[in-house]
Amino acid sequence: MVHIWLPAEIHGRLLEALPAWTRPHRLLNDATEMHHAAGVRRIACDPSDALALLQVAERVYPESAPLIRIAIRKAGVTPITAAPPSTSDLPGQARELYAEQDARPLHRLAGVHLLVFSFQILQVLDRVRELVRRVV
Repeated sequence: MVHIWLPAEIHGRLLEALPAWTRPHRLLNDATEMHHAAGVRRIACDPSDALALLQVAERVYPESAPLIRIAIRKAGVTPITAAPPSTSDLPGQARELYAEQDARPLHRLAGVHLLVFSFQILQVLDRVRELVRRVV
């Protein structure tokens, strides 16, 4: 049994990142809040679930991964860092979730490029407007 202690922010971000039908999501959702430390949650889970949480943490919130690694190490489980599951092995709903998450960085990058390009266009338009104003 692995006992993982997570602050509220980490707990919330991991909970949001996992689909509701997964076992690690249910473990995070059922974690009891400790009274002596506000917002810190204790998650008791099997080593396989702890490794699944570690994989999610490494992908979603890398700063939280050391907390989970420490808990796994204390439990005597050797962490195996594996590649994310192949999308062809997942059920339809999960395949769509991973495809959507893989596309998000491209959307952000495209948004940044669009923003930078629009600043350049605005500078050119401003210069043209100034030239037209001088001519007229």
